Amino acid sequence: MNDLRDHFEEIAGPMHAVDSKQVEADLTRGRRALRRRRTVQAVAGSAFGVAALAAAIAVATSSTEAPSERVTAGAPAVQLVAYQGEQPKGFTVDKVPDGWYIQASEQGYLTVAPKGAGTDDSFVGKIAIMLESKDQSGPGREGKTVKVGDTEGLLVESLSEPDASGDRGSSLWIKQPSGVYLIVQVWQGLGLTEAQIVELAAGVHVHKDAVQGVG
Repeated sequence: MNDLRDHFEEIAGPMHAVDSKQVEADLTRGRRALRRRRTVQAVAGSAFGVAALAAAIAVATSSTEAPSERVTAGAPAVQLVAYQGEQPKGFTVDKVPDGWYIQASEQGYLTVAPKGAGTDDSFVGKIAIMLESKDQSGPGREGKTVKVGDTEGLLVESLSEPDASGDRGSSLWIKQPSGVYLIVQVWQGLGLTEAQIVELAAGVHVHKDAVQGVG
């Protein structure tokens, strides 16, 4: 056993005293190397985190559509246009539905109809404009108050059976300075929106030679 220990000592050579300063320097270099490695790892981790976040944002942005600002509701079936024809008796009108015309005109009423409409003496499928009859005194039923130009009107739904779309037709009553009501009657199923009925009525002007009917 002693021979083996002696053999190892011969291989290792004589032992030298360790310099404490050298040991401290080695420890210092080791600590610095460890700090550098940890710093690099921390920075790399932060950079990876930022890169990963940026990538996630990029993917989310590219895969998620922005909310559309377009209105998806369909346009009204009928469009109002400026009336270009001869003005009727007792009334003047600013707008009519596109492609429509003034079919019948009397001092007490007028009808606005699409081309190919029925006879002049029928209001079916048309817009009728008139003053209330002498035996009437206002709408007589409740309705919805709407703004018509600079004044107010009462939009009253018809009592007739609704069509397939649920439209019953309606009449817009607008009180004139004389106290008499102007009536814009819209037959059911014509495709006009409430806003269009109001817009059309705002362009109807009653003149002094307009007369009230009876009955």
